[in-house]
Amino acid sequence: MKKLVSLLVAALLVMSGVMFADVFASRTKITNPNGSPFDGKLNDGTGVKIWYYLNDTATVIVVKVMNASTNAVVATINATNQGRFSNPNSVAWDGTGSVVGAKYYVTITTTGLVYSDTRYTSFYFQQTSPIGSISTGIFTRGTDINTNMNTRGFGYWYCSNADGGSSGYKTGTLRYNPDGSFAGTAADHPSLVNTLGTANSGTFNWGATAPWTAALDSKGRVYQVSNGGNFVTRLDNDSATPKIIFRNIVAPRGIFATGEGANLKLYIAADTVVWRANIGNNDTLNTPLELVASLGAYVRDVILDDAGFLIATLRTGAAGVAPGYVERYDISSGLPKKRSNATFSITHTTGLPVCLALKHGADKNSATDDTLYYSIRGLNGTDTLNLGIHEVTALDGFFEEKRIFKSGDVPGSLGGNNNANADFALDWAGNIVWFENANEEIFMVATPRKTATVTLTTRGYDTISVQNSSSVRENGAHPDEFALHQNYPNPFNPSTMISYSLPSNARVSVVVYDILGNIVNELFTGEAQQGYNAIMWNGSNSSGLKVASGIYLYRITAQVDGRSYSDTKRMLMLK
Repeated sequence: MKKLVSLLVAALLVMSGVMFADVFASRTKITNPNGSPFDGKLNDGTGVKIWYYLNDTATVIVVKVMNASTNAVVATINATNQGRFSNPNSVAWDGTGSVVGAKYYVTITTTGLVYSDTRYTSFYFQQTSPIGSISTGIFTRGTDINTNMNTRGFGYWYCSNADGGSSGYKTGTLRYNPDGSFAGTAADHPSLVNTLGTANSGTFNWGATAPWTAALDSKGRVYQVSNGGNFVTRLDNDSATPKIIFRNIVAPRGIFATGEGANLKLYIAADTVVWRANIGNNDTLNTPLELVASLGAYVRDVILDDAGFLIATLRTGAAGVAPGYVERYDISSGLPKKRSNATFSITHTTGLPVCLALKHGADKNSATDDTLYYSIRGLNGTDTLNLGIHEVTALDGFFEEKRIFKSGDVPGSLGGNNNANADFALDWAGNIVWFENANEEIFMVATPRKTATVTLTTRGYDTISVQNSSSVRENGAHPDEFALHQNYPNPFNPSTMISYSLPSNARVSVVVYDILGNIVNELFTGEAQQGYNAIMWNGSNSSGLKVASGIYLYRITAQVDGRSYSDTKRMLMLK
């Protein structure tokens, strides 16, 4: 039944065509067109394939190839209506404009429609079992997302999971793609194999109730804790085994990493106190833990805002006795802090605060423009006024708090109460990713926007190194005349790139016709940059339906320096 509900909800999201989040590209990868590692050759008729994941549907995608030394645009490639349901997405570049011995990187700009200007909206929802051979749902105790595009793992979600059993999600670290699909090192599973506990035929002893928490540092390394074993681990890469970086910390739960290099620090919620570990560049902690706060209440999670203040979720007792609190402390001096030192305290008389996430404002030295999120578990499932995710704004002023989302808002969700260990995180664009394991459900939630569309740009981690011959066509980086190139590949199925060169910036239209001259699809109308440009045609008409096999014409019209240029070529679609 769960699987049927999940599939129905997913189908509704696809058919509606209106649920768009803040869309961005990540997990960028450079290969040969067949998916093999790029061989550095651009004159062998193969060119380069640029792959990326989208967290939701983008109406317009602009991929730019940039010279790594000069940051000059070498090629601009356009695509339309790619999304999470066609991941991984891709475009092709034949190398036109490249120079032997140079390196290039790519930027990907995506534009997506906004779902709502007033409310938080779930644009993706799934129940986590049964899926394939997995019959037992998630039991996550911590979630975080890699939001650093200067790391190879940009876009991945990481979760600490416990008590899954051999037929479930297994004790260890789970990894997901930015669209919610599995990205584990095990086949058809999100588990990173080398993190599996001994109870799941793995090699790492997490202890009785572990792991808890998943927190990433600036290098994309994942920190987790063993609540039962009283130690803290670090996962240096996705094929590594967890590394114990220090022991003898009583009942660690929430953890937060801040700073980089010699200034890297960990803040750990442990029983009723908060510790600071000045780990720096070391693989193990070489200095004593610092006591930052002694709060006399069960501390579940901790985070720092942009002002450097500590924020903690507190409960009256480990068993989950109400009331619960969200409190903020100035930790710049006078440590350890007590509860009487709190700069604000939000009380939930019937709710139990669980986990925290922070959306940073433009001013990285002030919390005034930060947005704090925290989740609440009710004392029971009827506490509908509290349970769910809450928002706090104006942390440095007269803060405002409100509940902004609950699982019962989503059709198909089982709703009800939240788990005391259900965690969530924000992706790079600020969408909420919530692993709500009371009902074994995952939600992706878009924030409200006042604009009709949102345009975001990310940079790929991999670079393109040209080892011999500049391109398939040997065209220069700065053409001195308008030129329409033959589509590539040709014949094609299911998609092809239509490319052209411009001597200067121009207004361009790209239109596909059938052999009788009827318009099939208007692919692009707008401003195009000097140099090499391309747009992908996926073999569909203006209604989105796939066209029949046969010969088609593509025509480019360009207005350049007051003059009009146009040219037409043929291409063959084969099925």
